[in-house]
Amino acid sequence: MRLFPLSALCSLPLLFSSASFAIAVPDAPHLVTEGEASISVVPDMATLSLLVTAVKDDSSDAKTEVDTKVAALFSDLNGLGIKKADIDSGNLVTRPDYHYPNNGKRELNGYMAERTVTIRLYQLDSLSKVIDAALGQGLQNVQNIVYGVRESEEYQQKARQAAIKRAAELASELAAGFEQTLNDVYAIEYAEKSPVHPRPFGMAKMMTAESAAESYQQNEIEFTDRVQVVYTLK
Repeated sequence: MRLFPLSALCSLPLLFSSASFAIAVPDAPHLVTEGEASISVVPDMATLSLLVTAVKDDSSDAKTEVDTKVAALFSDLNGLGIKKADIDSGNLVTRPDYHYPNNGKRELNGYMAERTVTIRLYQLDSLSKVIDAALGQGLQNVQNIVYGVRESEEYQQKARQAAIKRAAELASELAAGFEQTLNDVYAIEYAEKSPVHPRPFGMAKMMTAESAAESYQQNEIEFTDRVQVVYTLK
C-alpha cells in the first residue's frame, strides 16, 4: 500500500472576499482549504468471466452441451479449491444462429446456447490454472478479468482520513502564515469517491494459459478521496 498526500487546493479569500465557491462560505473572515489523498494498493483478488457456448441443429442439444461443459468446469474448479459460493453461472440463453453465404442471403446455421460463468479468485497465482481448466473443457471465450481488493472500504477510509488530515494541516499552516487564528469549522463539503480499478481486460478467444496470464498483468488500484472545509477566523 502506498499513500500519496496530493497537492491540496487552497484559497484564502483575503478575509472578507465574496468570491464564489461550490461550498458555502460565511460573510465574515474565513479560510477555505481542500485536502486530497490517494492510496495505491496491489490487487488481492480477480473476477474472471467466461462465456460458454455451443451451436447445434437443435436448441435442446445446444443447451445440453453447454450445461455439460459448465458442470465439468465446476468440477475442475472445485478440484482447484475454488468454492462453489465463488462461482456464479448466469441463465442459459438460446437463440437462432445465422450465417451469410456469398450471396448475402441469411441462412440458419443452427441454434446457439450460451451461458456466462463468473469466477472470483482470491489466490491470483491460480489464474493460469483456471484458464487451463477452461481450455480443457473446450471453452474458448473469455469476456474479461477485473482485479479488485477485498478490503476496499478499509482503504477508502484510509484515503478519506488522510484527505481530512491534509485539509486541517493546510488550514493551520496557512492561518499561521498569515498571522491569523482559526476559529470554528463553518462548512464541510464531501462527495464519496469510488476506487479507480485497472481497465478490465478482455479478449475474444483464449490463448494458452501462460500467454493469457501474462496478458492480464495486474495494475494497482487507486483509492482517492477529497474533502473541502471552511474555517472562520478569529
